[in-house]
Order: sequence, then C-alpha cells, then structure tokens
Amino acid sequence: MHVRWLLFLQRFSFTIQHKPGVDNKAADALSRKSILLTKLQTDLAGLEHLKELYAEDDDFSKIWKQCGDNVQFEDYSISHGFLFKQNLLCIPKSSWRQFLIREVHGGGLAAHLGRDNTLRQLQERFFWPRIRRDTFRIVDSCPVCQIYKGGAQNTGLYMPLPVPDSIWEDLSMDFVLGLPRTRKGNDSIMVIVDRFSKMGHFISCKKTSNALHIANLFFTEVVRLHGLPRSITSDRDVKFLSHFWHELWKRLGTELRFSSAYHPQSDGQTEVVNRTLGNMLRCLVQEHPKQWEEVLSKAEFAYNAMPNRSTGKAPFSIVYTKAPNIAVDIIVLPKCKSSAAASFSEDYSNMLSDVKQQIIKSNNRYKQAVDARRRKKVFEVGDLVLVRLRRERFAPGEYSKLARRKIGPVPITAKFNDNAYRVDLPPGCNTSATFNVSDIWPYHSTDDAPITLSSSESSSSEAGED
Repeated sequence: MHVRWLLFLQRFSFTIQHKPGVDNKAADALSRKSILLTKLQTDLAGLEHLKELYAEDDDFSKIWKQCGDNVQFEDYSISHGFLFKQNLLCIPKSSWRQFLIREVHGGGLAAHLGRDNTLRQLQERFFWPRIRRDTFRIVDSCPVCQIYKGGAQNTGLYMPLPVPDSIWEDLSMDFVLGLPRTRKGNDSIMVIVDRFSKMGHFISCKKTSNALHIANLFFTEVVRLHGLPRSITSDRDVKFLSHFWHELWKRLGTELRFSSAYHPQSDGQTEVVNRTLGNMLRCLVQEHPKQWEEVLSKAEFAYNAMPNRSTGKAPFSIVYTKAPNIAVDIIVLPKCKSSAAASFSEDYSNMLSDVKQQIIKSNNRYKQAVDARRRKKVFEVGDLVLVRLRRERFAPGEYSKLARRKIGPVPITAKFNDNAYRVDLPPGCNTSATFNVSDIWPYHSTDDAPITLSSSESSSSEAGED
C-alpha cells in the first residue's frame, strides 16, 4: 500500500510544508467540498490470476469444465470468470489459501482470535476442500499466538512422591509468610512435616532469617527429637537454594529434593498443611492476630492429635504408638491399663506396614481422581518447546499483563520425569530453567521442514537435577 501511494505521488511536483492548526481551517474531511473528496477502494492485486488456475486445479478442474458462463452445475457456477459454490468464492490450490488464512487470522483488521473464529470467517466467504485442516495447521503454527497466548493446561498426570518406609526419614518443608509481626519480631512459620506419619512441627521465625539461622532452628526443633532425615522435599526458597544449605546437607548425607520451579503442587503435602494451619490460627487468635505465636503450640498439638485422611490415624498414634491424652481423657476416664494399648505396642512394625499400604491406597485414589481431568504429555530431550512465564517468575515491577506469555522456541536439555524438564533458556532470563509439563507447549513451526537440534549442552534424559 505504501509503494502504491509513493508511485502515485511521484507524478506530481510538490513541496511538503507544515501548516499550523490555526491556519488549517478545513482539516475535517466532512467540511471539504465534494470536489475535493477522494474515493478510496481496496483491491487485491493478483486475484485475477485465480481464473487461470481453475482449469488445471486438482480440486476444481472437473467442476470448471462442467460449468460455463451463467451455467450452474450442482451448487457451482461461474461469475465474472470466478468459480463460486453458492455465494462462496472457490480458491484453487495455491499460495492464496495460506495468504487468506493468515490475513483473516492476523491481518490488519484481525486480532488473532483463534482457529475456530478464523475458520468461521473463512467459511462465510471462501470454499476449498480441507479448509478446516489447512486453517488449523496455520493457526496452530502462528508465532504470535504461540508466544503471546497461554494459560493453564491440564497436562501432566498425577505423580505422587515415593512412599517412605518409616517415620521421620523423609520430610517436607515450607514457610508460611506474611504474618503479623509478634513481640519477638517473628513474622513467619517454618512448617516441617513427616511424609510417613504426617506429624508436623510449626516453628516461628523471621522472613529475613538466613540459611544459617534456619539450619540452627531445624537442628534445635527437629533433629533433637527425631534425628537426621534421609531426604527433605521443599520448594525453591532462597534459604534452601543457598550454598551453605547445600553443603551442610551434603556433608550430613541428606538428599535435598526441590520441587519444580513455581509449581507448588510438587510439595502438595506441605501446602495442604499450610492451609490447615492458617485456618486453625485464624480460629484461635480471632480478633488478636498478633498473638498467633502464643497459640502456635496449641495448633501443633491439635494438628498432630487429629486423624489424617491419608493414613487414617493420628500422627501421634503412629509415632508414639498411642493417641495423647486430652482434657476429657483425664476428667472422665479412670486410670487403668489398656490391654489394647499393650497389644498395639507389640505389633508396632505391623502397624507401620499397614500405614504404608494405606498411604499407597490413598495416593492411588488421589491419582485416579486427578488424572480423570488431566491428559498425558511427554517430551524428549532435544524437542523444541515454548515455556510459559508465570507471574511469579518476574521480579517485582517487571511483570506486564500485555507482555509475552511464553518464550521460545527453546530446546529441552534434561528430563527428570514425565512432569519435570530443564530447558535451555536464552541469555538474560533470570529464572529457574526447570519447568513443569503444565508450563510447556510443543513448538509448531510455520513451515513443514523438519527441525533438527544440534546443541553441545543437551544432556541425556537420565541427567539429575543440580
């Protein structure tokens, strides 16, 4: 369009001169005289060439021979040299099909409204066989839609963590932040949960506590009572990612297992405990939110004394072989020896085995319920993908609602399991390279040429996470 106007204006000799608004009395087109009005029209250069393609086209050549001028064959007719099906212009097999799809989908008056809307607008104006297939292929490979569109997807089947063999060997850790500051200056809670017995310890701390202070709290409140764990599952908090924390647990022989970046479902157990803890504290403090630290021990006791949905038993019963006494036990029941408690203590090992089987059954039940609403999606090392940038991955003040939703294409460099992958992020991306499968989309190229990846940084699928 710009070239056309340039060729038109070159026929005149003129000088461009600025005219102030005060002197430009007739700037409005409606105030001009009719002789000054210019008729504007739009035409598509090259559309006339469609007439030459009908005779030899694979889809319309036979129909073209059956139809003459003003002669109708079934629903087809020829008008002004073009073939129509009813009132739809037939487009022969050529680059015009791809051009029209891209124009309707993302042209000057389009806004990338998706493949269904694009197909609907095309079917109202044009016709050719397999128009639906061609439209979906081109819209799916639109680079603008792939990068700037994106939301949650239901990919990734439920993958529960391995069931521990005994109590206080495999733990999960997290923090509850944003609480009112107490008189001791604490504004956070470190939540530590045994993945087998579901027993939890709630430790008050400060949001600004460094890895050294957190390690001291862990040794004081957990190791003192239960010994060193074999593994710790946590999110990617800076306290857990610090060099000191890594080196400390490496020397002690404990494995740190980090959840996928910005995917808290990986440590879902602790997230559920956090929600339960929040509900209990709100009920206990009521109108005095700054007193949450004073009732934290009461909330911990109440949590460990109530039966857990996964195990069917209270954490106290699993760890200490019996449920703790509460007020009604002391007031109502007389002190006597319980034969059931003695028998229960003798069969403690059998009880642990029963609890493990109960957790496995609960995980299978949760998996069946969750997978009913999810679909499996597996990638391999070397695949080109687009990765979703959640809001949490941006630094404060850098997130924009109109910014691109995905970056890529980037290659997958490591596969931890079917739900966690590491990608080769471009330089300048200050975020974790590990993504959950729900944040990964396959990349569709705009052409049909095969895509090969040659990268010396690609690792095998058995590569472990740092």
